[in-house]
Amino acid sequence: MTYRELREEVQKANLVLVGLGENLSGNRYFLYQNLAQLLENKDYFVVSLQDDRTNLESAGLVSERLTVPLAEKGEQQSWEKYLHWLSFTLNQKLCILELGVGFEHPELIRFPFEKTCYFNQKSRYIRVHEKFPQLSAEVADRGISIQKDPTVFLAAESV
Repeated sequence: MTYRELREEVQKANLVLVGLGENLSGNRYFLYQNLAQLLENKDYFVVSLQDDRTNLESAGLVSERLTVPLAEKGEQQSWEKYLHWLSFTLNQKLCILELGVGFEHPELIRFPFEKTCYFNQKSRYIRVHEKFPQLSAEVADRGISIQKDPTVFLAAESV
């Protein structure tokens, strides 16, 4: 998959769910800028395992569409907003984009995102990870696995 094809998948979707994992390297701010550009004019929500809310927001991602569940400051309200938003994704054209999510906290992004895809038959799953791009059998028919560093993939392709 190329960045152009990724962009097409995002544009076709009504809703976009993004997971930013613990395995993001390089210039994350540049990644966030590219992500904000990709999500422009879309109804999206970002769940980030990076305690990087300030950089996410300054890169152009909307504060009300972000949750950082591992942050030291209370994120309970943003997590509840996320769960509320998620409850309206069933039976919608949903693009699930997972970037650099490994196995340090699979209960926050990796497993719940796969479950969301499994139950929403109109969803599309895109996992970008350099070491762990594999998709579970339950979502593989609606998923794309990209074995690349997400930061490099979005940076190199979006220019």
